[in-house]
Amino acid sequence: MAPLLQSATTPSDGSAIVTVRGDLDVDTAAQLWRYLGYLIGQGHHHIVLDLHGMILIDSAGVEVITRATAWTRRKGGDLVLRSASPALTEQVDLAFRAQAHRRHPSVAGD
Repeated sequence: MAPLLQSATTPSDGSAIVTVRGDLDVDTAAQLWRYLGYLIGQGHHHIVLDLHGMILIDSAGVEVITRATAWTRRKGGDLVLRSASPALTEQVDLAFRAQAHRRHPSVAGD
């Protein structure tokens, strides 16, 4: 498990750029949620998550991204993912699909 490190560049105009390094998993998701919550609470409603240094993401990490995306949209903003490696992109896609399946399970026998 790699620790999660995050830092932000928050210009007065434009998007806040949050650089994330390490693992975004069940052990670190709350840390990123608090960090993004602080930024959103401070009025940063356009956020770019730079995932260049992220190693792993699980469903808890996807849940944080999903919740933060919904929150920024309610505030008239957006949350954009940037610089994810192909392996991380595949992990994110799989985690999003698993999360969607949990929300909308298929009918038995389908």
